[in-house]
Amino acid sequence: MKHACRYAIVRFMPYVETGEFANVGIVLMSPTARFFGYRMLDRVRRVTAFFDELDPNIFRKARKTYLDEMLRIGTSIENAFCDASNGPSANYAKFAFSELVKPRQAIMYADAERVILTDDPAEKLADLFDHYVGRVFATKAYQEREVEKGIQRILKAAELTSLFKQQVLIGDDTYRARLPFVRLDEQGQAVRAIKPLFLAHDDPSRLYDHGWDWLGKVRKLRRDGKLTGEVMFAVRRPDEAFGARASAFADVTQDLAREDYIQVVPETDERNILTFARH
Repeated sequence: MKHACRYAIVRFMPYVETGEFANVGIVLMSPTARFFGYRMLDRVRRVTAFFDELDPNIFRKARKTYLDEMLRIGTSIENAFCDASNGPSANYAKFAFSELVKPRQAIMYADAERVILTDDPAEKLADLFDHYVGRVFATKAYQEREVEKGIQRILKAAELTSLFKQQVLIGDDTYRARLPFVRLDEQGQAVRAIKPLFLAHDDPSRLYDHGWDWLGKVRKLRRDGKLTGEVMFAVRRPDEAFGARASAFADVTQDLAREDYIQVVPETDERNILTFARH
């Protein structure tokens, strides 16, 4: 028998101003199967690698608070299922789930509710968790965070982290971009920036899109006068030296380097990264 399931992705957004989030859980309910369940990411290290300089206790506390709420509401839903499959008790279960996933201002919250059909809600919960949470940490966003952490270690070892801070640069009031390493002058103007860039995508088209996207962002910020100095892209390249991915990487990095205010270096080029940072 196919059961209709209501589910939502649980997201963690510690920096509201940037709008960046990580999928950290799934909550699912099926009234016809009398099933309620959830799964939450418990590997704090994965989240702290995604959000640079995040205090691990912030995630731990938010996760505990959200789990406590799911336990409380989940218990009431399961009790309602035990009382009746129809009528007031079933209606309460639906209401309680709606309360759990309703929009709210919090660093951990449930995204928009979705519906799916399945023979086995418990199995579907596991599948959804693997798809939306397990795989997200293999995406280019997560891998780019790893590149970012490497640059952070280089700057920290050279005691240069005080010069470069994460900034959200706002263009003409309609455009903004997050840059992890920005140097400001005394007037608060962005005069130098380092952008870690993951360009080792499996799909060459995605590699092109990501590289050109950041070229467009930097051009826009400079056109609006929000980034006046030089920009260094510290890049991670594909493993192979030949083939479609290598060709795409060469095209993108050549396009970046064609701008006289942009430098492109490997993520491991500590000497040039520090020379740029100290200038």
